[in-house]
Amino acid sequence: MAKSKHAFVFSAQRLARQSIYMWTFTLAEAVDIHKTRKLWNHLLTLMRRRWPKLCGLRVFEMHETHGLHVHLVTNRFIDVNEVRRLAKRSGWGRIHVAKVPADRAGYLAKYLAKERPQALKGWRLWGGFGAWEWSRVKDITVRSPLGDAWRECGRIFSWTGKEPFWQRQQLAQSVYHARLRDDRSALEVLGFRTV
Repeated sequence: MAKSKHAFVFSAQRLARQSIYMWTFTLAEAVDIHKTRKLWNHLLTLMRRRWPKLCGLRVFEMHETHGLHVHLVTNRFIDVNEVRRLAKRSGWGRIHVAKVPADRAGYLAKYLAKERPQALKGWRLWGGFGAWEWSRVKDITVRSPLGDAWRECGRIFSWTGKEPFWQRQQLAQSVYHARLRDDRSALEVLGFRTV
């Protein structure tokens, strides 16, 4: 979750270079989360047709009594009454919007820090939309000695794809442990140059 949260915050900060508005969409009554997702996709499609240059980030949050909420950060002002009309047409109930200072752009990341409800396992809790470059989780690299050993092994042995994972893991861990022990002979046996 840490990489996802960081990718979201970086995206929110990039979006905040413009004016940003924070929205909360709640259904009139709690419905199945799969239906909620379809209703959200329908509403977002209508909004993007109405405002083609609309860009933003969306976060799903499971509420204890109201079901799935959708929080949205958008890059520009759009008429809330028009959004309410579209939302009603799409089956949504309450809508709240507020202009947010740029330094609060990452506020919605707090929902990503919550424990993921079982009903949302396998779902993307957040996503970007519109014509702009948001950070993706795969864009985030976590630096650690073990991760460095994996990347170095991948470069030296030209690893592609995911197979054979267990053998690769064993080799990367051997390199990692040899570095911890500063065991130059073990590294040379594994094919690594030492200085």
